[in-house]
Amino acid sequence: MRFLILSDIHGNIDALDAVLARAPRDSYDRLLVLGDLVGYGGTPNEVVDRIFELSPDVIIRGNHDKVATGIESADKFNRVAAEAARWTQDTLSPENRKRVAGLPAGPKNADKDVEVCHGTPFDEDSYVFDEDDASRALESASRQVCFFGHTHVPVAYVLKGSEVTVTRPQPGGAETTVVNIIKKDRYLINPGSIGQPRDTDPRASYATYDSKKRRVEIRRVPYRIDLAQQRITESGLPESLAFRLGIGR
Repeated sequence: MRFLILSDIHGNIDALDAVLARAPRDSYDRLLVLGDLVGYGGTPNEVVDRIFELSPDVIIRGNHDKVATGIESADKFNRVAAEAARWTQDTLSPENRKRVAGLPAGPKNADKDVEVCHGTPFDEDSYVFDEDDASRALESASRQVCFFGHTHVPVAYVLKGSEVTVTRPQPGGAETTVVNIIKKDRYLINPGSIGQPRDTDPRASYATYDSKKRRVEIRRVPYRIDLAQQRITESGLPESLAFRLGIGR
């Protein structure tokens, strides 16, 4: 089984289209989407339309999806994130607002070996920033491989016995980072963010998993950042959202 794993698109159609061009429909069997389709970016309707056209096999919500559709308030967001969420809620078509509001909470099982969540398996809004966070998340995971998002930073945590090790792709480095899945180990893997990377590498980030080869690849794709920036500024969203795309922060 070949999986395509997408996360944290954040209303950036230019980045999403670049990823889909690199990973066409015949290159995978199942599509997993880990949440935060919207928020920050200037093309939320285009992103929601594109994702739903692909009919993901598993799709869950993120925290921005909840706030941008009025399920939760923006009280926990900073000023810029809250402003973007309000703009997104006003901009989404009624159909797309309903689609995004109807996304289920994670975690969700993709098959007997793979599950997905937005933050962690025990709390969809919790962050995994280090090995201690990863250890707690792995304790609550129900499958050998758990894909998560939320932090916008690609990373793979591996539980070998009682020790957690970490693999972090080098920002600005190779386009592909390989994680081999060993049967006796357990994995917590973040494919990174498509629409707003935060590891100082502005390239869109996603992952694939071939369960037959037992191989995860975290991949980076360049895209027209200038177009995404232009869409943000022309929409009236805060200019800081456009600026950060260029520096991957």
